[in-house]
Amino acid sequence: MYYAHTVNGRPEKDWEPLREHLECTAQLAKQFASTFGAGAWGELAGLWHDLGKYSEAFQAYLRASAGGDGGVHRAEVAGKVDHSTAGAQRAASLGPLGRLLAYCIAGHHAGLPDNEGEASSLRSRLEKSIASIGAAPPELLGLPLPSLWGLRCVGNNHRRAFTLAFATRMLFSCLVDADYLATEKFLAPERSRKREGGASCEAILDRLNRHLDELQREKQRRGGDTPVNRRRREVLDACRAKAALEPGFFSLDVPTGGGKTLSSLAFALEHAKKHQLRRVVYAIPFTSIIEQTANVFREALGDLADEVLEHHSSLDPDDPNVQSDRSRLAAENFDATLIVTTNVQLFESLFACRPSRCRKLHRLAQSVIILDEAQTLPPRLLAPTLTALDELVTNYGATVLLCTATQPAIEHRKDFPIGIANVRPIIDDPAQLHRALRRTTVEILGQQTDEDLAGRLRQETQVLCIVNSRRHAAALFETLGDPDALHLSASMCAEHRGQVIEEMRRRLRAGPGVPCRVVSTQVIEAGVDVDFPVVYRAAAGLDSIAQAAGRCNREGLLRDKDGRPRPGRVVVFDDDAEAYPTVPLIAKAAGHYREVAPEHRDDLLSPRAIEAYFNLHYWQQGGDGGRGWDRGAEDHSVLDCFAPDPKNLLHAQFRSAASAYRLIDDGQFPVIVPFDSAGRLLIEQLEAMPDPPDPKLLRDFDRKAQRFVVSVFERELRTLLQNGVLLERLDRFYLANSKAYDERLGLCDKAIGLDESYYIL
Repeated sequence: MYYAHTVNGRPEKDWEPLREHLECTAQLAKQFASTFGAGAWGELAGLWHDLGKYSEAFQAYLRASAGGDGGVHRAEVAGKVDHSTAGAQRAASLGPLGRLLAYCIAGHHAGLPDNEGEASSLRSRLEKSIASIGAAPPELLGLPLPSLWGLRCVGNNHRRAFTLAFATRMLFSCLVDADYLATEKFLAPERSRKREGGASCEAILDRLNRHLDELQREKQRRGGDTPVNRRRREVLDACRAKAALEPGFFSLDVPTGGGKTLSSLAFALEHAKKHQLRRVVYAIPFTSIIEQTANVFREALGDLADEVLEHHSSLDPDDPNVQSDRSRLAAENFDATLIVTTNVQLFESLFACRPSRCRKLHRLAQSVIILDEAQTLPPRLLAPTLTALDELVTNYGATVLLCTATQPAIEHRKDFPIGIANVRPIIDDPAQLHRALRRTTVEILGQQTDEDLAGRLRQETQVLCIVNSRRHAAALFETLGDPDALHLSASMCAEHRGQVIEEMRRRLRAGPGVPCRVVSTQVIEAGVDVDFPVVYRAAAGLDSIAQAAGRCNREGLLRDKDGRPRPGRVVVFDDDAEAYPTVPLIAKAAGHYREVAPEHRDDLLSPRAIEAYFNLHYWQQGGDGGRGWDRGAEDHSVLDCFAPDPKNLLHAQFRSAASAYRLIDDGQFPVIVPFDSAGRLLIEQLEAMPDPPDPKLLRDFDRKAQRFVVSVFERELRTLLQNGVLLERLDRFYLANSKAYDERLGLCDKAIGLDESYYIL
């Protein structure tokens, strides 16, 4: 008998037979891959992925590691025995297409390898001498390679190679998810059963429609059918009507405050019901606004609120309102019907190599993917990003909805050849909708010192000022000198930001006479539904200025002294760029705004002005034969990792591509902060944890700590270390001086040394 898994402390009769594990994995992988026509490939990957476990060396390792070594000394089997190379070699022996399976099998534990270049490359693995698997059943070893499923490989060799590499990654996703789930079913059956259940798109749509009908009836009862609400209803009607169209690319161009969030969800669910699609994935550019979007969906879905899977790094794992046993498990592989996640999670997973990141990818087949604020994708990675989206639509039955508050910036055009073609607009006349929803005027103020700016803010009872850096937000807040003012930035942990936003909303709901002066970074700019009469915005990209305008007169309720509607004021100013430098992407976008502003200052947010801006910011960034749209980490091209060998299009560098594709340029370091009693308790728990820690306890700790973490760049980390306010335990930094976390500003660099409690007298 050959085994796949042992059970600690149990006799061999309770171990899992290898053939059963292979067949269970194969059936799951077949089921997953069948959604894009590759069921036979998924099945074969499952049957061959652990062929190496038929070696005597691996079986000896199992018995030794389980404590019953059968006469084999533990020293002889120290370390794990390679059991993944055998199946990879078997697949590769069947010809060039066998390499597709070979990558998946070779990497099903360590991750998709590069074709060549390092000791763990696929080429090295295929040339490696391994233990005999002569005990493997002949009927398994003799299985033929299936014919390639109906992939549409169009374009030049570069694109054809990418198509095959993407297919490899999707098949890899099916295999590793199936392997995880099959193993869990045997080793942790109780955990496995918690994955069962979940509502369909149709059931969620029915509940959403009831909520939307209730909202409309409530507005009619209040007699508050405002022009803004009428425009929102028109947007919803258009989304429902266009949902019947065939799957593909769609755009929803609606100004901020026009009801995009629920209308886009209505489109997605209607579209999924009409075309038997499986799930909706709502991707958002900023972690800071995911929670609000997920909460909007939960409120709309009522008794189906548990169906919303919130997937991001700041999630509180113990919040019963957003987490259940099933949702925690579903987050591992996107096995849910409605998922709210970040662009970083979605897009970096599309180029990842690690099994844990890739498990979810096959769930994107036959799904609706909504990209909120699609124009925020960084220009330097547009080519690989848009190519991956096109693959999902072309070969995996997905629909992609591009949501923007301005206009789609990533559609194909003569001067933007990498753009997405054949995008169908949901709003037939977006320019007219923009005019109808205009509720602000935009003024250009020019250069302002912090003293000048603070003086202007003091003259307003309710005003929001948005700047481009944490440092500037803190400095301006202190210059303002208002004890009742509020500050919001990423220097504050997620729990702290949430409390400030709730206080901000409370004051605004209390009426126009209640003071509410707020200084914020761009964390407030998208998805945080607040409504100020006046908004000041430091120079930035026109899309960011449009987002700022969406926080001004959002409901169109401002009136002049005679009771007539009046617009809110959006004031754009220049700050001291030398004193307050910002990240290159924001600085570059602000430069493009300044180029456009003189010609369009009379209507800075008009479609013509936005088009002129995107022409500079996106469409002219290709340069050097389009290389400007494909500059990954350390200036490496992502697409070149899939550049074809003329003799074999399946010579891909998966690990190199994963390293190159990073949406966030600069690495950041998480610092746990002592905000509130919960943050202080987490730090005490970390200090008390044994070394080495229990892995499960450490994972639970990390999940709980996410809401009490501030991410800092390397230079900021160095400053905090030089100030002596940080300690490190179990490779985790935490703040050991409470004065370095200001109750209004968050993490600051003014404190020196540790709290007294850390010194032994």
